[in-house]
Amino acid sequence: MTQPLAGKQILIVEDEPVFRTLLHSWLTSLGATTAQAEDGVEALQKMAESKPDLMICDISMPRMNGLQLVEYLRNQGEQMPILMISATENMADIAKALRLGVQDVLLKPVKDFNRLRETVYACLYPHMFSSRVEEEERLFEDWDALVSDPNAASRLLQELQPPVQQEISHCRIHYRQLVTADRPGLVLDIAPLSENDLAFYCLDVTRAGDNGVLAALLLARAV
Repeated sequence: MTQPLAGKQILIVEDEPVFRTLLHSWLTSLGATTAQAEDGVEALQKMAESKPDLMICDISMPRMNGLQLVEYLRNQGEQMPILMISATENMADIAKALRLGVQDVLLKPVKDFNRLRETVYACLYPHMFSSRVEEEERLFEDWDALVSDPNAASRLLQELQPPVQQEISHCRIHYRQLVTADRPGLVLDIAPLSENDLAFYCLDVTRAGDNGVLAALLLARAV
């Protein structure tokens, strides 16, 4: 019987040797061939030797972290599927990863390997494992949860705001919110388009009450 990941090459970019070895053993048991890197710099070296079908990447790593690696690859036009697995609790990092076009972000510690397997399959076989109906059902579930707790929606929106100081596409970004933390006013988001271009939007959520916060969250999810 053919193994589900037979013929697939997966690059594991992870600075924790125990978890990296665990991923290697688990993926090879499903038939995949793996390459391993400790950080983004070594990952680029591995990719120069052989292009993988999927990259599984941590966020926090030395020299070049996962976000820097993904941003570099996307700016170079590389569109291979990327799955991020990280212990971060920073929603801004997760939001940035999704804006950069990673397929999914899973949180450590990974306890449900059935979920991990389904996510890997969805990355490698998107037409077989993705469902528009399921995506819409998850969206409505998220929407209902946020509608029932406006304060949680406001807190989530604040966490998704970009860093007040950063450098994107060779531009230095600095902004300041002149509102209280519990009352969102103007909502800002920024994303790179290429190595030299960026885009941003600014949305006033005060005129629509709680619906303004929900609309801003939907917009942040879509960007």
